[in-house]
Amino acid sequence: MKMFELYKHKKHEISIGIAIIKQVIQNIGNPLDAIREAMSNSCAKEVDASYFKIIIFYDGSFGWSFILEDDGIGMDYTGEKDPAKQGRLDKFLNLAYSGVAGLKSDEFGFKGLGSKLMYLCRKLEIDTKTKKGENYKVIVENPYEKLIEKEKPDLPIPKIFEGGASMNIEQGTTIRILGYDKGIKYPEYENLEKLKQYLYFRTLIGYTRPERIREGFPKITLKTPAGPEEEELKLGFPWIKKEGDHVEGQKIGCIDPPIVVTRDDKKGNKVIITLKGGYALKTGEFGMTDYGIFESKSLGLAYAWKGIPYFNLDFNRYKPQGFDLYYKFCRFVIECDNVETDIARSRIVPEGSKEPLFSSAVREAFRRIMETKDYNDWIKHRRYLKKKELGTTLNQRKEELLGQDQKWVYFNGKLLHKEPYSEHDVRALLWKLEGKDGLPFYYFKTLEHTAQRGIDIIAEYQEKDFSEKKLFQSIEVEYILENYSDHDHAPEQTSLIVAWDSKNRDKLTKAESDWKYVWEYMGHNLNVILLRYIPEIEIKTKS
Repeated sequence: MKMFELYKHKKHEISIGIAIIKQVIQNIGNPLDAIREAMSNSCAKEVDASYFKIIIFYDGSFGWSFILEDDGIGMDYTGEKDPAKQGRLDKFLNLAYSGVAGLKSDEFGFKGLGSKLMYLCRKLEIDTKTKKGENYKVIVENPYEKLIEKEKPDLPIPKIFEGGASMNIEQGTTIRILGYDKGIKYPEYENLEKLKQYLYFRTLIGYTRPERIREGFPKITLKTPAGPEEEELKLGFPWIKKEGDHVEGQKIGCIDPPIVVTRDDKKGNKVIITLKGGYALKTGEFGMTDYGIFESKSLGLAYAWKGIPYFNLDFNRYKPQGFDLYYKFCRFVIECDNVETDIARSRIVPEGSKEPLFSSAVREAFRRIMETKDYNDWIKHRRYLKKKELGTTLNQRKEELLGQDQKWVYFNGKLLHKEPYSEHDVRALLWKLEGKDGLPFYYFKTLEHTAQRGIDIIAEYQEKDFSEKKLFQSIEVEYILENYSDHDHAPEQTSLIVAWDSKNRDKLTKAESDWKYVWEYMGHNLNVILLRYIPEIEIKTKS
């Protein structure tokens, strides 16, 4: 199948299937992954570049776009079918078929991931020059439409113009990715803080191996609409360190030296992992914002391949029993070059032959942390602070309850509970009234309660002695009735709402006395019980 049109009548044959390209670009983790892979490719030793430029900009015709440039050795072209005889441009356009075939790839090459990701755009342009004077211009028209939008995918055919490169440098490569991901705007494009967080925790910018940094990398610069000037980015992972001044009350632990664990099996499989990093009590000092184990780029446990951090691992899955550090306090990195990941570099392949060895090695590394002085000192200090905090909170709660202005709920003249100020208080009051047969029902019994997402209580109840007994009914408990709408509940799944009070009681339809109402909500009539207005309930201070 013809893949390229090379002027001067040269042709090129396709070397990879449409399905593989489509699979990669549809499973992209972040729109910036294309920049990540291009950076890794251009900064490899073999390219011999002195700089790599990243430009993010808005194009009036295509939308949000990237320009990526280096002054390395450039890409030559042969048009040969034999991977061993192909030039760098052949391999790039073949989406690194040669790497898959087992030929030696560049320092950070991985199955042509970078070139595959670049196809998620409206137009791809490449200008490249070599030391020998070869130069080419490549244009790929609307690869996104052909691969993704068409009902029957079609392979985009790049056009190669020999001698057509328009560059102001003697050698190197410039790649213009126009209208990336349909030109959609992502927050990182104009938010420099978010962009740098991605770059330092998911790319070569956050490189984790100091010895390789000392050997030297190209100068990497960044220009975005968020800043008028081109900015140089300093390489190196943002480790948690003890050195320097820290915020008051800070307590830091470090994995020093790094922990190295090797695991192998009888089949000849072998995995070597290196655990690095640190942990801090005052996480804000290091910009550690918790968005969850997998989404928090700046904390938890990151996986790095050849020193480049790619994605977060499940911290809780690997930590052994008795390990008292939580992911939100940690910034750990696992370096491992010989475990299988998916082609998009987004996760460890669970069915891979080396995954059990990898998991075993990581757990062993965690166990070794527990043997360090830093760990034991840190845990001891945090436990002391936690007990101190809980003691302070407990005393504050007691003082509030002892205050003369504290109001209490009485039922038939007997003290039952403090006046509710939260959903937790309302549930406690509900169950106390249930135990005293004090609810305005002929019969009421709670069967189950969950603190997870969904309806609070499953219960059975009967309103009157002549009423139908309702079994396994879903009941939602709220402090204020109108809070129900803030909790994203489904009215179709709500049999009854029990609340302390309502902000708009006058807008409810009274069904019985002052405590039972009907609330018209999103086209549904929901039954409501307001505990505050049960006749036997009285709210007053002890005095």
